[in-house]
Amino acid sequence: MTALTAETAVPRPVPEGAGSVRPADFREAMTRFATCVTVITAHTGTRPVGCTATAVFSLTDRPPTLIVSLAAGSGTLRAVQAAGGFAVNVLSWQQRALADRFARLPSERRFDQVPYDTVEGAPLLAGTVTGAVCRVADCVSLDDHVLVSGRVLHTRTRDDLTPLVHFARRSSPLELRV
Repeated sequence: MTALTAETAVPRPVPEGAGSVRPADFREAMTRFATCVTVITAHTGTRPVGCTATAVFSLTDRPPTLIVSLAAGSGTLRAVQAAGGFAVNVLSWQQRALADRFARLPSERRFDQVPYDTVEGAPLLAGTVTGAVCRVADCVSLDDHVLVSGRVLHTRTRDDLTPLVHFARRSSPLELRV
């Protein structure tokens, strides 16, 4: 058996009939993936922009790199690409209203009365469990989204806050037991 490496990995065509799960069924199944709720932020040059995202993960710590998935047509993606950087803000339970604000309000109103600091050129929201400011390393288009990899330039964390977790279409505080 031959080991699969990055050099030998070749994308294979998707067989006919593959991906036949109905989108509604897929979305329902994905609600069972418990995830931290984040807000991805960037500066357009004139104002901060941002959106709620749950498709965020660490890729590697050598060098420290995060991946975020943003809708291909989103204003936040355009701002991230233009600015060359972004912040990942992991919301606390106390900030649960921000998840809806950054998902639903018109982009020009999302930052109204939301405190933030600008760090390395990106808006880092106040009161988050953790935040990471990244420089864009690469963007890869996949279907109707773009995966943005970012090299982490700055982090900050707080141990006194409870993370906001999304599961089965509900937001909950993460219960930490020691």
